[in-house]
Amino acid sequence: MSTQKQAPKAIECRFVSYNKSVEPGDYSDMHFIKEQVHTEDGQLIPNTRMVIDYKRPFYITKKGKQNHQDKKEWEDLENLNRFECTQTNLTHSVAKALGKPWLRGTLRDLCESPYVYGTDILSTCLIKQSYSQKWDVFTPYTYAAFDVETNMLSSEKDILMATISFKKRVFTAVQKKFVQGYVDVENQLKQLAEKYIGDVIKQRDITIEIMIVDTEIDVVKETIRRAHEWKPDFLCAWNMVFDVDKVVAACNRAGIAPEEILCDPSVPSKYRSFEFKKGKAKKVTNAGKVMNYGPHQRWNTVFCPASFYWADPMCIYRQVRNGAPEEPSYGLDALLAKNLKNVRKLKFEAANKYVKAEWHKFMQSNYPLEYIVYNQFDCISMEMLDEATLDVSTSFPLQAGFSDFQNFNSQPRRSANDLHFFCLKHEKAIGSTASEMTDDFDEETVGLSDWITMLPSHLVADNGLRIIEENPYMPTNIRIHVGDLDVSASYPNGEAVFNISKETTSKELIEVEGVDETVRRMATINYSAGYVNATEIAVTLYGLPSLDQWLDAFLQEA
Repeated sequence: MSTQKQAPKAIECRFVSYNKSVEPGDYSDMHFIKEQVHTEDGQLIPNTRMVIDYKRPFYITKKGKQNHQDKKEWEDLENLNRFECTQTNLTHSVAKALGKPWLRGTLRDLCESPYVYGTDILSTCLIKQSYSQKWDVFTPYTYAAFDVETNMLSSEKDILMATISFKKRVFTAVQKKFVQGYVDVENQLKQLAEKYIGDVIKQRDITIEIMIVDTEIDVVKETIRRAHEWKPDFLCAWNMVFDVDKVVAACNRAGIAPEEILCDPSVPSKYRSFEFKKGKAKKVTNAGKVMNYGPHQRWNTVFCPASFYWADPMCIYRQVRNGAPEEPSYGLDALLAKNLKNVRKLKFEAANKYVKAEWHKFMQSNYPLEYIVYNQFDCISMEMLDEATLDVSTSFPLQAGFSDFQNFNSQPRRSANDLHFFCLKHEKAIGSTASEMTDDFDEETVGLSDWITMLPSHLVADNGLRIIEENPYMPTNIRIHVGDLDVSASYPNGEAVFNISKETTSKELIEVEGVDETVRRMATINYSAGYVNATEIAVTLYGLPSLDQWLDAFLQEA
């Protein structure tokens, strides 16, 4: 029998982590790739791979074609020179290709040149697409849940316990001080787990492992060690900011860099790094309006080379339903109640009169062993929720496509990534985004703010629902059975339908003498349905008589 290793049937790229060397003077980089290997006999094996100094492409317009001042959306590849460099050296390489000495500034500053193409796409996205191009397969991502509980009776709020659950395996590490005075803790916990969640344990064939450790950093080390060993695709924590912040705080108190625990053990020390980038808490619109984001709307990202990607299922639940009405609550208990029959976070009769922080204090003081089972079921129930919704395992990675998960909350970025590969397929390269994408003429056209408004429909009958209790005869603007309403998706569908781009636009309207900006805005939208809106356009833009004026004239003639 041959002992030669067989080639895999297919390999999926789950995600890619980009990491620069942290050693002074070393400009190398490393891409840590999480793979799912498909074997000929039908097995799915998680695997990791490191690529040092991966070369990514960018494009510069050939000297003979550098005859325009305005930026283009894309350019024919035959008019471009193709260059390659590492992601780390991209800014320096673009400057060199443009023939510019570059001492300060950003890549986007360089891209103010109209001759730079293909720099917006991340190297992580390029690697992921290369796998898909070779092996066009997809299987659901694997999901492990992680949850910490902190000391509510101490001002330091150190980590008392942490649980990680992954299919049939549940592991919990508990600080020794939390169960001090209790004997045969492991056996008691097994009995309590059987009492409170025995049906779930039996149904899922779960094996629970308990480890009593000395310190909070041991709690972190042991649970994360299981994550490294089990290699799930996602390590999920509900409202991730809380758990990740507590893990980082525990590392800081122990004098250990988070990357020493959270990075995959195989990663060389010079490529180990950790960054927790929290999503924006608010957004300022073009019109200057401030919009505050709730915790479920913030897109938080952990940058750390590991076999698992930190994810927040609370935020993913919202993002995959972007555009749907807001839920009354995005708490785990509320979404369990909505999506699963008879599954809720564990409750204990003795603590019924307590809520929120007081509940945790009461349980930690009086029922510590039951509290550990509560922590375990939080993780198990997160897995059960995703098995019902398929948000994390399927919808999230499918909707992300080739894009890095850090950009999942940005539909324009994801669309631009897809367009990058579409352009290449058609022998073109997409233009690069500069620090400033407007010019002096843009200020003279109709402004970009306040477009999303409820424009009046002039010929709509006043037949809205009569639902005001104090005045049951007054119609409102609320209607039902409006599936044919043609303005609900005017943007960005309008741009796609009319093929609007710089390449297809020869002129832009600046002003119509005697017509104010509000009318021009309405006309810009309503021109897309010219036949339907013909009367309104003729009256407001061209000064023709209104229908009432026509009727008066007709009656006078009659």
